[in-house]
Amino acid sequence: MTMQSKNRSLFQGHARPCVSTWLMFILMLVATSCDRRQLWDEWDELVPVDINVNWSKSRFADFDEGDAPTGMSVYAFDQTGSQQPAVMVTNDLEHVQLKLYDGEWNIFVFNQSVMEYASLKFSGMDKYASAQIETIPQTSRWFSTSRAEWVTRSHSPWAEQTRANAETRADEYSLTTKQPIWFASDCHEGVIIDEDKIIREFTPHTRFDDGTFYTKSAIIKMGVKVHFNGYENLYTVRAVISGVAKSYNISQMHALTEMTAHELTGWKGTAVTDSTGYVETTFQTFGLVKEYSYKPDELYLHLDVMLVDGETIMTYDLPVGNQVRASNENDIDLIIEVKDPLDLPKVNKTEEGNGFDITVSDWEDEINIDIDL
Repeated sequence: MTMQSKNRSLFQGHARPCVSTWLMFILMLVATSCDRRQLWDEWDELVPVDINVNWSKSRFADFDEGDAPTGMSVYAFDQTGSQQPAVMVTNDLEHVQLKLYDGEWNIFVFNQSVMEYASLKFSGMDKYASAQIETIPQTSRWFSTSRAEWVTRSHSPWAEQTRANAETRADEYSLTTKQPIWFASDCHEGVIIDEDKIIREFTPHTRFDDGTFYTKSAIIKMGVKVHFNGYENLYTVRAVISGVAKSYNISQMHALTEMTAHELTGWKGTAVTDSTGYVETTFQTFGLVKEYSYKPDELYLHLDVMLVDGETIMTYDLPVGNQVRASNENDIDLIIEVKDPLDLPKVNKTEEGNGFDITVSDWEDEINIDIDL
């Protein structure tokens, strides 16, 4: 054997262990890398987040919503604003799972979906802080006609806000809005989604402290009660309440400062004596505006009373902002009670105008009597 072939054989003998060692090392790296990458891919770089919702305090039964809502919406907003909001609509009322990128999130839930509300307008839903609902215009011909002068000259906060709103004044029928239907929500802020921690602890879900949402109604029921002397002369009434909240911020869970007016229907009359009695009704609203101060002119009850002659109408614009109080009734939150009786003059009864009637719709050819207060 030549010297050259001996050296080649010696070199090859030493090289075999080195190649084997390097090959084993590379395989270990590949195997480790594959294990980590497989776990990452399994979550698709998104972390599952459990959302649990409790509707027991949402008062759906008080608003004739049946046994329970039929669906809900979940909105999640990245606090930095760098990620798109995550939205899920589901028929599952108790639990849903969102998949979110790591970060810090604000989340709110509410019943149903945006498209299912006919009496509410949603706006600002692309941002957590600006998401809100508001009432939409409703035609009330008698009020827009009979109270146009009052709105023009009144210094009530609602009238001044109405005059300043060119969009409202452009439509003579948008002085009132629809009463909002039931809406319930809850929110959590600062929910931390940490994907590295999830992978490290090998748990498939993110749970945050007190992670259950307890929805509460954004809508309240308000009662209105008006007393009369000369109750036997009362035939029927129509009314509007002005100055209640028009909008509600979902993340603040509070009514805002913009005001509206709602037409009141469904009046019930009760005679106390031969000459005294009262009428009452309830309505649905976002409640009192933010920073409400209980001054008389913050709320007005605009009341028309038709007497039993079928012609005479007593017209009242009553400042009742200081007469709002908590109600003792289970499903009514606040009540406005005009305790000082309104005096109704004696008139001759007609055959049609015999006793209180809430079904009267023909108020034409009447005699209007304005009452200055």
